[in-house]
Amino acid sequence: MNEEQKEEGQQPTVDGQSAGEGNDISKLTAERDEYLDGWKRAKADYDNLVRDTERKRSEFADWATERVLTQLIPALDQYEVALKFTPALDAIPVDQRRPFENWIVGLEAVRSLWWDAAKDLGLERVRITGAFDPTLHEAVGEESSDTVPAGEIIRATMNGYLLKGKLIRPAKVVVSKSVDA
Repeated sequence: MNEEQKEEGQQPTVDGQSAGEGNDISKLTAERDEYLDGWKRAKADYDNLVRDTERKRSEFADWATERVLTQLIPALDQYEVALKFTPALDAIPVDQRRPFENWIVGLEAVRSLWWDAAKDLGLERVRITGAFDPTLHEAVGEESSDTVPAGEIIRATMNGYLLKGKLIRPAKVVVSKSVDA
């Protein structure tokens, strides 16, 4: 025992530290561990917050995209209908056709730009051929057909759309029924 320990009445330890100093070290170690655990929890909470914020941001972006496209789809549909009624240019004299041809090419280019932008956002048309699928189609009528098997789509009366695989508007279709019905 050294002189200081004798005067204070402390018992010597194996490594030369007093029992009181050992308690201080264990308290500091416990305090350090508590702070470290708190820091780890705070870091995990922050990581969870970052993930949750990113998920919510992505959900909001998807919602906003769906909302905008839902509003634009009727205009896109009407644009398609207008282009179906493009007049024949045969009645126009050959020397005056060029401006009308250019105008039609321009309208078709605008349609292409709109659809390219919509596809980039994840919009796609619901198929309107083949078997009727109640998860994608809304039957608005039935007709007998010698050429189309029963339960298959004869024609669409309105296009349907999927956005990133989610149905946002079903296709309205006329379905073939069996000839005997």
